[in-house]
Parts: sequence; C-alpha cells; structure tokens
Amino acid sequence: MNRRIEAVLLLDCRNTLAEGIQWHPGHGRLYWTDILGRTLWSCDAEGGSVETRGFDKRIGSFAFCSDDRILLALEDELALFDPETGSLKTLAPVEADEPRTRMNDGRVDRAGRFVFGGVDEHGLKPYSAVYQFNGVRALRLFDGVGCANSIAFSPDGARMYFADTAGKTIERISYETDGVLGARWTFAKLAADEGGPDGSCVDAEGALWNAQFGGARIQRFLPDGSRDIRVDLPVSQVTCACFGGPALDRLYITTARENFTDAQAAAEPTAGGIFVAEVGAAFGVTGLPEEKYTGSIAD
Repeated sequence: MNRRIEAVLLLDCRNTLAEGIQWHPGHGRLYWTDILGRTLWSCDAEGGSVETRGFDKRIGSFAFCSDDRILLALEDELALFDPETGSLKTLAPVEADEPRTRMNDGRVDRAGRFVFGGVDEHGLKPYSAVYQFNGVRALRLFDGVGCANSIAFSPDGARMYFADTAGKTIERISYETDGVLGARWTFAKLAADEGGPDGSCVDAEGALWNAQFGGARIQRFLPDGSRDIRVDLPVSQVTCACFGGPALDRLYITTARENFTDAQAAAEPTAGGIFVAEVGAAFGVTGLPEEKYTGSIAD
C-alpha cells in the first residue's frame, strides 16, 4: 500500500535549517530550532502567535523537562535553559575538543532520558557519536557517526531508530529498559530519489515517519519496514516531523533552505517554512505525546 497526501504551508518563516519540531500540549504550541539561525521558535497550532529566542550557539536539538525548563543540545555542549528567567547553564561539554562537529538530532526516550547525536560539518565523516544524558554527563552510546538523525523510539520503548544521513539506511536498535543498546538491524533503505534520511517521529501504531532531506517528502514506514503513507512537499529539504494539535492528528513538518542558490530560492520560495499534513482526517492516524526529560540534573 502506498497512500499519498500533500502538506500545506503553515508558517512562511524561511528558516535556514529548521529542525527538531515538537508539540507541547500544555502550551498548545509547536517548538523547533533554526539551527544555523541560532534561534528557538514557537507558534500555535495554526501558525500564529510566533515567538523566537536567540542564542549565542547553534541549537541542534532540545528536550522539555518535566518542569518546563529546556535541555539544549548546543553545538559543543548540553545546557539547561529556563524560559522564565532567561538563564542558561552549561551541564556537560560534548565534543568540545572536536572543531569539525556540532550536535544535531535528539529525542527523549520512553523512560525520560535524552538521547542525541552530532554531525561532522566537513563532509559527514564518521567523527561524531550518539549520546545519552544521565543528569551529570553525556554517556557515549556509539561512535563512528557522520550525521546523527532519525532518533526515535517505539511506543513500548524497546526499539530505537537511528539513521546516519551520510548513508541511505535507517536502523532499528534493541533498546533495553536501562537504556543499554542491543542488536542492530537494517529497518529500511532509501532509494536514490528519496534523498537522505533526516528526522523522524513514531505514531500510535508504531510506524516511523521519516523526513527525507533532498527528497521533498515524509515517508511512513510500517513496523515491518514496508512503505505506507507518503507526504509530498513543494520543497526539497525536508528535515523533521512531529504529531501535534489537541488530538495529535496533524503532522507538522520542518524544512530548510541550507546553501540555496538564488535560483533554488526562487524555485522553492517557501523552503525553510513549517508545513502541516492532515493525516488524521485523511487516514485516521494519530501520534504519541512527546516525552519529557524526567531525570535528575546536577546542580
């Protein structure tokens, strides 16, 4: 089965590299980062009431804490941001001695731990790694990573999804209750016209929705790895997705315009915007609430 739907523009924000989108049900808002713009963005479910916060460093990914403070995977450190006071506290350095890399994709697992990884900005060489934050420091789960992406977790938390955008493969990894990794399998391989695997989210049925950078689409993969719903976009650089709205039945999508030429910008004027696909109304699909970081944080 291969069903299709088109995403429509929600917010014409023209970010350089929008990523890491999440729905916060308590706020009734979407949050995402423009990595290269060093900005955390948010808006309501319809793309209104836009707010931005700028930072000195690039934000690869982030996670809300149970008290609504925000863990930020900045380019070379993990930091804690308090939106109420504006304070920013360094928690742990991450690859601070590796000038080629910065932090990239990340998500909270079903047990409330933040898992995130980096990218080599000079050719996607395997110089970075994937980490798990334990409240004190970033524990290295595995290395040899060119560009960490597609970090997501099955509904029961027993499987982790991961893709290195330097290749075409999405992996499924056994993920123990204590956060220890087990066996790794090839979950799906992208075709030549599908671009590179970027950010992902998992729906209530356990299917993976993968953004395909350069492929102008989001592809839903069923738990057995087969292709199902395809979401088409009018822009090529599709970066991440999340389920949101009060019923978690809308798929919100970030896009980018990284390294665009003038001709590309003219051909894709809404690139870097936020898009939405009504997958609940069309197919009856709903998502899962975004997990929050529930671990301790050392003073």
